[in-house]
Amino acid sequence: MLALRSLLTIAALAALLLPGAARAADLPQSVRASGYELSQVGQGRLTWLGFGIYEASLWTPDGRFEDFKPGQPVALTLWYERRFTRAQLIDITSGEWERLALARPEQRAAWVKTLNELWRDVGRGDNMTAVVIPGGETRFYDRDGLVGTVTDPDFGPAYLRIWLDSRSAVKDLRVALLGG
Repeated sequence: MLALRSLLTIAALAALLLPGAARAADLPQSVRASGYELSQVGQGRLTWLGFGIYEASLWTPDGRFEDFKPGQPVALTLWYERRFTRAQLIDITSGEWERLALARPEQRAAWVKTLNELWRDVGRGDNMTAVVIPGGETRFYDRDGLVGTVTDPDFGPAYLRIWLDSRSAVKDLRVALLGG
């Protein structure tokens, strides 16, 4: 039993040290290089049936989040622990917008069209970070730089509410992201 526990501990440590392992505490350099000075609000890990999905962290200029403030950027960074196709990511996102009634159907359809142009498949160790400027645009970054921009000012808050809304499907992660 002790040997099995030791083996599992070594495997867990190796997974953390492997290149591409998730890094929720890290805001990608590509985002920092874009001039954003952000402090972490909180971080957490999403799992499903014991399998890691992604590590997430929330960032604001002062390291606190109460609500969206005009002109104050809010960033959500996701470090993926498994593979997702662009279609899977978009289906999950759109489904949550619908479940939470965060936008009109025609607005969601326009957002889905835009995301189909911006997003790509992701795999273990990949990062996607959304920087939302309330009342402005939302910029998506990966490790290498800017992926694309959504100009609709309603998009960013609706996207972040998937994690931050009190009705979020990921309640434990929501609490962790909000620093609680």
